[in-house]
Amino acid sequence: MRFFFILDTPDPLEGPWHPPQDLSRHLKALRMQRGEEFLLLLPHGGAIAATINSNQELQLLGLRETPKLPLMPITLATAWPKGSRAEDLIRRASEAGVEHILPICYERSVAGINPLSLNKMRRLEKLAQETCQQCRRPLAPVIHRQPLTLQQALEEFPTAHPIVLIPGAWPLVMELGLHSPKEVLLFVGPEGGFSDDELAWFQQQKFAKAGLLPTVLRIESAGPMAAGLCQHWFFQLNEGNS
Repeated sequence: MRFFFILDTPDPLEGPWHPPQDLSRHLKALRMQRGEEFLLLLPHGGAIAATINSNQELQLLGLRETPKLPLMPITLATAWPKGSRAEDLIRRASEAGVEHILPICYERSVAGINPLSLNKMRRLEKLAQETCQQCRRPLAPVIHRQPLTLQQALEEFPTAHPIVLIPGAWPLVMELGLHSPKEVLLFVGPEGGFSDDELAWFQQQKFAKAGLLPTVLRIESAGPMAAGLCQHWFFQLNEGNS
């Protein structure tokens, strides 16, 4: 069943309802047919079932549960790419099933040192929702506005298995196979690499180190690729146990 994110909860939850213009245009572009049922995902969780009555009106059918996908909880603690490349990061991370995106202020960070502006946040959140609608993922990632330190990221997600992405380290899938984590915290460094102090901190915390390819990837590629590998491993593991 298709679903669409909406910004405001309709009142009432059943009966005729005039959707916002952007949703109405989207339904028209998709050639949704009268009587075809879909879900409206509410801003604070849950969903409303709906069908199309006419070009301007929907029929709301009441509350439903939000669909769930077999995805591993993944947090991306990442350096922030410059300019429009941040939008590429959000798109790819949304497709890869990342649950939280944390901007980290590394010693060699160039971008993402200051909190994201409210306009930028709204733009990125909308982009994440549009991406999730397209790839049929009913839960958009939470984008954190305030850059964090390494220690703050660790404290925010204490139950996740921390993995530092290091070019040349042993493959990520081997790390996953060794520890079989249920939740992962991926650290992605800036383009200048981690500093000696940061590497020493990772070592002191006994974080796992893992690599992806023989090449060095950009920020907006490394994290989503790692997340995709984690999701593939997690899906295979659960399929084999089902």
